[in-house]
Amino acid sequence: MTRKLRRSTKWNDDSGNFTIEASLVLPIVLLVTALFIFLCLYIYQQSMLAQASAAASERTAYIWDNSYKTASTGEVQSGLHDSLYWRMTDDHVLGSLFGLTGGDRARNIPLPGGSSDGLPESKMLKGSTAVPVQMQGEMSYQNLFLIKKLTTTLHEQVSLTPLHRVMAGGGTLTVSGQSVVVDPVEFIRSVDLMRYYGAKFKGDSNGTDKTKAGEVLHKYGGSR
Repeated sequence: MTRKLRRSTKWNDDSGNFTIEASLVLPIVLLVTALFIFLCLYIYQQSMLAQASAAASERTAYIWDNSYKTASTGEVQSGLHDSLYWRMTDDHVLGSLFGLTGGDRARNIPLPGGSSDGLPESKMLKGSTAVPVQMQGEMSYQNLFLIKKLTTTLHEQVSLTPLHRVMAGGGTLTVSGQSVVVDPVEFIRSVDLMRYYGAKFKGDSNGTDKTKAGEVLHKYGGSR
């Protein structure tokens, strides 16, 4: 009877349970913490690429109407501007409008670096200063007449070995940022031109004198 009591007391002894449980739980906690740190570093690198690509596209789109603007601040000295018809020649608007050869072809420059072979490439090279030198990729510009957009694609090699093993594409992050070119000067000029010729077809700009074109439109019900 005494022997059986001693056995039950031995099995009911809980001394050392904390050490055993800690030895089982601690590796799991360390593994989860390490994975969480790697995930945070991955998200940080991705956000840095996204911010740089968006900044490069937006700055380039902002200075597109004047290549003499400073990309970071938008400042420009008085009297410095591009040629009058740069939108038709350097911007290839005629090619995109009439479907000429190469009119809708995207212009690309590699990042970092690149060469200023033309006015679009020179503007993109100026706006690409927002991209850090350790990030690589390309910037492209496409003129579709109604929509002009700039796209900055950046990729950076992930230097984290666990992520490099589980990620597809060899552990390379790729992020793209787009921005639409808005040209307020050209928009105002186009609206003013349409208003001018609209007034000429209807008559005088004040509506008092009728030209021959206005009389013809009035005769056939074009002016009401």
